[in-house]
Amino acid sequence: MSSPDLLGAMFAEFARLGLVSFGGANLAEMERVLVLQRHWISPQVLANGFALGQVMPGPNLLAVTHYGYAIAGWSGAAVATAAFYGPTAFLSALVAALWYRNRRHPWAVALRNSLLPFGAGVMLASLLVLWRSSVHHWVGAVLATLAFALLWKTRVNAALVIAAAALIGAVIGL
Repeated sequence: MSSPDLLGAMFAEFARLGLVSFGGANLAEMERVLVLQRHWISPQVLANGFALGQVMPGPNLLAVTHYGYAIAGWSGAAVATAAFYGPTAFLSALVAALWYRNRRHPWAVALRNSLLPFGAGVMLASLLVLWRSSVHHWVGAVLATLAFALLWKTRVNAALVIAAAALIGAVIGL
């Protein structure tokens, strides 16, 4: 059973995480808050939730539902999901209307161009979080690097690469 204080704290944190997650993921900030600061989940739960979110249809950060469930059961899952997506959806709709009206203005172009490096930085920070929590052996590093190279340099279906990497990892005991 979850206390109202815990659910309230979860709502505030997941709403903030949703608002600072750029392009769908800010795994580094999630790790900082959920794992290191609040100790609500372990690094393994963080990585497992992200992987689960990647293989499920729909938004890839359905992982927040998993995190909320791990913290406080079904009520935690509902609070985390509503808090992560609700305020962000409202703000996105508001900004989209303003953006469409002013999209050719020089400040809008400058803002869009300045956000691209920021987005790349957030993605790299997320990659580092996943690497630290998921790759513990040089064989895993080689497998992850090969999967990345295959996805980057070829047009192989990502689902096939993920399934093959999971199978290889299971066979060699990663």
